[in-house]
Amino acid sequence: MSKKKNTPKRNSNYHRKDSASTDSWWQRRKLKKKGVETASELRHMIRRFGYNREPLFYWPWEEKGATLSDHDTERISLHLKSWKEAIRKKEKLDSVVEHLVGIEKEFSYLKRNVTFTYIRSFLIATSVALFLRAFVFEPFRIPSGSMIPTLQVGDYIYVNKFVYGLRIPFTQNPPKHFTKWSLPRRGDIVVFIEPIKNSEDWIKRVVGLPGDTIRFHNRTIFIKSKGEKEFTPVKRTKLEEKCSYMDRNEKLGEDWHEGKPCDLYEESFGYETHRVIYDKFPRPLPQNWPDTWKVPENCVFVMGDNRDNSEDSRFLMKDGKPHPCIPVDNLKGKAEFIWLSRGPEGIRWNRLFTGIK
Repeated sequence: MSKKKNTPKRNSNYHRKDSASTDSWWQRRKLKKKGVETASELRHMIRRFGYNREPLFYWPWEEKGATLSDHDTERISLHLKSWKEAIRKKEKLDSVVEHLVGIEKEFSYLKRNVTFTYIRSFLIATSVALFLRAFVFEPFRIPSGSMIPTLQVGDYIYVNKFVYGLRIPFTQNPPKHFTKWSLPRRGDIVVFIEPIKNSEDWIKRVVGLPGDTIRFHNRTIFIKSKGEKEFTPVKRTKLEEKCSYMDRNEKLGEDWHEGKPCDLYEESFGYETHRVIYDKFPRPLPQNWPDTWKVPENCVFVMGDNRDNSEDSRFLMKDGKPHPCIPVDNLKGKAEFIWLSRGPEGIRWNRLFTGIK
């Protein structure tokens, strides 16, 4: 007769203990949520009606002339204090929450209207979002390839509107400011209202500041700052990397162009470097097109990083004459980071939440 092996029995108490622990955690979490909501409602009652205080006006759902007596106010305050102590000491919440709910029911005629509370929360959230969009951050989508390789068509970026000043919202022609406290630096990528028709937002890189003279010759930028006598070339280095890019102009309803061959350069205005590209086979400029521009006061000179495919200060015309000025008042803000990027093959995951320089 074969002997049975004495195999150790699994202790099912472990499972019961884990289950009980999970139930206890969820139960405490639900009780705490209920307690927080009820305590918030009771604090509102004290602020609005406590110590026989009559509010300036009564909402339609509130009982006219209703207040909380001194005794009732102290009673509610005592229960709120017990709730606070129970949370601090991590005690059991069952009885404390039960008492809070009982008090809330007793004075239910002083509760806030649920619909009004939701509407109020929605209006507050909307107001905050509108304030942030009007004065602090604004989303912007890249519609064309003028800033390749720094920004790609389909990049979604956030623009810091607070960095140069405080602009009056919805003023466009001309834009107005409450106050301005700084100019952009050379190399900043800025979003601005194009100055000819004041009808579109453009994004380019700042190259020249007020009073500068800018010369662009043989793929090199030369800058003569205000008060200086000589031009200084911007440092650049040609990179021996394979270069091609896909482009489209959404404003013109174009589809994606096949990869265009290009030359890649690294450029620096002194404090950080960025990359720019030039077409290997660029379109010729019109004969006698200027290569030197004087930047007027209260203006900046901008260029796209895709130097042979960018409508920028070099090509702006007004009344048949070159008009390189981008008024400082037209600046909406500085491009800070990419939060989403969608290309011809879908989302470009490697570009999400990357800084812009």
